[in-house]
Amino acid sequence: MNEEKVDLRLEGLFCVLLLAIMTVLMFTEVVARYVFGSSFIWIEELTRYLFIWLTFVSAAYVTATKSHITVDVALSIFPKKVRPIIQKIGLLIWLAFSIVITYVGFEYSFTMLEVGGNSPTLGIAKGFIYLGIPLGYLCMTLRLIVQVFKEISTREAASTK
Repeated sequence: MNEEKVDLRLEGLFCVLLLAIMTVLMFTEVVARYVFGSSFIWIEELTRYLFIWLTFVSAAYVTATKSHITVDVALSIFPKKVRPIIQKIGLLIWLAFSIVITYVGFEYSFTMLEVGGNSPTLGIAKGFIYLGIPLGYLCMTLRLIVQVFKEISTREAASTK
C-alpha cells in the first residue's frame, strides 16, 4: 500500500470523525432545544472549536488531493509554454505563505497558552483551540513540499528524455 494513501486516509478519517462529532452534537442540541425545551450551553462552543480544527485539517487534506479551488482563467492569459512556470511560481508562493502562517500560528498559540485565557463555557485554554490553525498549515506545508519535489522530479525526468 502506498504510504501517501495511508496519510490521506488518516487525514480524511480525522476530518470525517470531526464532522461526525459535530453532527451528533448539533443534532443533540436541536433535539434538546425543540423537544425538551432546554439546551446544553457547551455544545455550540465545542462545535465552533471543532469547526476551526476541521477547516484547517481539511484544507491540508484537499492540498494533498489537489482539490483546492483554482482560478484557471487567470492562468489562461499566459501563453501555453509559460503556464507550467507560472503554476510552479504559484506553488512556491503558496508554500512560502503556508510556512509563514505555520510559524505565526504556533507563535500565537503558544503566546495564548502562556498568557492564559480560557473559553467561556468549556474552560479550554484558547491556545489549544487556536493550535488547529498552525497544525493544519503545517500539514499543508508538508503536502506542498511533497508537491514541489514531485514537480522538480517530473521536470528532471522530462528533461532527460
